[in-house]
Amino acid sequence: MKRTATMLFTTMLAISMTAAQAMSATVCGVAQNAQGAPVSGVGITVKDSSGKILGQATTGSKGEYEVDNLGQGTLDLFLDPGSAGVKGGSGVLNLDGSSKTVNWQVSDAADAAASQGGTCLDPPGPLTTAEWASIGVLGLGAGAGIAAIVWAESGNRSDHEHPPTKTPVSPQF
Repeated sequence: MKRTATMLFTTMLAISMTAAQAMSATVCGVAQNAQGAPVSGVGITVKDSSGKILGQATTGSKGEYEVDNLGQGTLDLFLDPGSAGVKGGSGVLNLDGSSKTVNWQVSDAADAAASQGGTCLDPPGPLTTAEWASIGVLGLGAGAGIAAIVWAESGNRSDHEHPPTKTPVSPQF
């Protein structure tokens, strides 16, 4: 039983780690001016600590943006004003979950300021390629784990052989 529990735990740990690698993180938010009006056409760039660009987005008509397929860790966010008539800004985000909201307060007089919020809402719609891949990895991992447990519990035991048949003994009179 202890062996089975250890194998089950190990399998579940491997599945969790694989799924975490397959899943991607998202940064989303809105850019607004001091009066709360959305600012469109503002560029958002996400870089890692070495300066490599990981993703970019431009705010839409409601000031909204979303940058997908990011890894977890410390990320540098930059707001590029583009032609919106506001000043740029930057911020640092420690992304330790699957998503994080970062809203930007923009102005033509001061640098943009970032504020962190909760998680991004996942809009309804078809699954992405990454989500399908994650489901596939989880299914394969679960199947392999179950097969390993079944094999460990039954496949290498010798008690599955039929016991030798005994010759019936005739009663002695």
